[in-house]
Amino acid sequence: MSKEASFAIDPQKVAQLPHHAEYYIPHRKPMLLIDELVTVTEKGCISKVTITDQLPFMQAEGLPSWVGIEIMAQTIAMYGGIEQRLAGNEPKLGFLLGAKKFDMAQEFFTVGELLSVEIHLNFLNRQKIGMFDCKITTEKGVSTASLLVAQPDDTSSVLPM
Repeated sequence: MSKEASFAIDPQKVAQLPHHAEYYIPHRKPMLLIDELVTVTEKGCISKVTITDQLPFMQAEGLPSWVGIEIMAQTIAMYGGIEQRLAGNEPKLGFLLGAKKFDMAQEFFTVGELLSVEIHLNFLNRQKIGMFDCKITTEKGVSTASLLVAQPDDTSSVLPM
C-alpha cells in the first residue's frame, strides 16, 4: 500500500501568477474549455467558464452537460499546472481515468451561461493517481462528480513521440 503523496499549494504563492487557463494546462483552443483561474485553496481551486457557441460539442440546445466531466478534468489539470509553475516547470500531461457519482443539474449549458468549477483533492498517491471531488455551479443548480486522474512523471510509454 502506498503512502499518500504530499500535494498542497500555498494560495499566497499563486497571487502573482497569471489567471488565464492556458498558462496552467497544455490544452489549446478549440479543446481548451476553461477560461481562467479564479482562486486557489490549499487542496483545490476554482475556475471560470463562460459558455460560447465556439466551444466544441455545441448543439442547438447548448453544450451537453456530459462535457462538464472534461471541464472538471481541465480544472484539475489547472491545479496540477499551478504546482508545476510554482516549481518553475511547464505544465505536464495528465489523464482522466474515470468518474463516479456523476450528477448533473441540467441537460445543457446555454450560451452566455457562467460556470464556476470547484475541485477538491481527496487523495493522491506516490504514483500521482488521485481522486478529486468536483462541482459546477450555475444559476440553474450544482452538478457534481468525483474524478480519478493520473499524472505520471513519464508519459512516453502512453504517448509515442
